[in-house]
Amino acid sequence: MASQEGSGARAALLESIEELLRPLLQPVLMFGITQADLVEVVRGLYISAVREQLLEQKRPVTVARLALMAGVTRGEAANIIENKRQRRLAGAETTNRVDRLSILLSVWHDDSRFSTPYGAALDLSLVPEGSRKTFDDLLAAAAISLDRETVLDELVAAGNVEIHENKFVRCLNRTFIPLGVDVTGISRVGRFVGALNATFMHNLFRPADAPSFFERIFVTDQLVGSEYRDQLLEFLREEGQGFVDKLSRWSVEKEEASKDAHGKRYGVGVYFYQEAKSATTPGSVEFEDLVGNG
Repeated sequence: MASQEGSGARAALLESIEELLRPLLQPVLMFGITQADLVEVVRGLYISAVREQLLEQKRPVTVARLALMAGVTRGEAANIIENKRQRRLAGAETTNRVDRLSILLSVWHDDSRFSTPYGAALDLSLVPEGSRKTFDDLLAAAAISLDRETVLDELVAAGNVEIHENKFVRCLNRTFIPLGVDVTGISRVGRFVGALNATFMHNLFRPADAPSFFERIFVTDQLVGSEYRDQLLEFLREEGQGFVDKLSRWSVEKEEASKDAHGKRYGVGVYFYQEAKSATTPGSVEFEDLVGNG
């Protein structure tokens, strides 16, 4: 019985991995990523997981041992590790830029020097004008190392700010979402979908003394049309954004009192989704459909 349960759990996990990857396959083909590229990424993940396991068990970690456990040669393992390191460095720079701009918007709304008591961002001058705060003051307060024009270009493109007569900047939205499908947007997929997966895995396999992470899902009971979809999206833009803004203001006070150089970042995500299949969507072609068709 135990072996059957284990086999069932293993099959369910593999099916879950397939479903996690399915939405990524269209852009994979779009960007010309090959099956060999995907295999290398999976091998790199496997090698990283084995390394972490060996470290937890206080066993020696060598390239030769990692290669043996991953089923590749030592040279292949070394190349996989180096390629992964290079991707991490490139991805970290993109992630840091998104983080810096998100922090800037938070400071703009939550720091009393740049906002009203109700959390509304003040208009900021682009040139010194008496005692009025400038956008450069905000950059300094948020410790943003990017130059002003680069920051403004990204915020304008993302719809966060508008510039009036080249004299002052007005904030329209405190949530920074990079425009379009670019490197920054692609990096967000890995970062935040990975975070969501980590929460599910934590709740599935957490020790008895570890806290359960909050995760709730809402989905309609009925099949509904696009009119409902549009109404739900509008509701979320108002209520969901309001919740995130309230959470950001609540967190400012708590973070200051809980600073820990050895701590971690914690977050909450709110997102809309639609199921991949519907009553009018043709079923996808699976392997069993191809049996006997050559």
